[in-house]
Amino acid sequence: MPVSVSSQNNPYVDKLIVDTTANATAEDNVLPGAGTVYIVDIDNTNNSIPAYAKLFNSSPTEGTTEPSMMLKAPKNVRQTVTITEGIAFASQISFMCVSGSATNSLVAPTNNVTVRIMAE
Repeated sequence: MPVSVSSQNNPYVDKLIVDTTANATAEDNVLPGAGTVYIVDIDNTNNSIPAYAKLFNSSPTEGTTEPSMMLKAPKNVRQTVTITEGIAFASQISFMCVSGSATNSLVAPTNNVTVRIMAE
């Protein structure tokens, strides 16, 4: 399924970005322009190894561009991270999901991982 971005009628965030098949191919520029990320939800319940969501403040060159933020979801777990003050992305938000903890990892998770990002 392609990435979806929907407007939210919510006092805290106004965009919900969802990718139900997040993998090692970057989802580029899903929120064009500056934005602030408040919640990242990584559903890794289908995998017996950890998954790492990498968020970028640019169009990443996979395996080369350092992520602005990298979050871990342990094996067989749905992990939600709330950032009270938010993390600002000055130019755009791009992301990908891998199974290796190295910032240059390009190994996709074996099974589907769903990544949800709530931003404004």
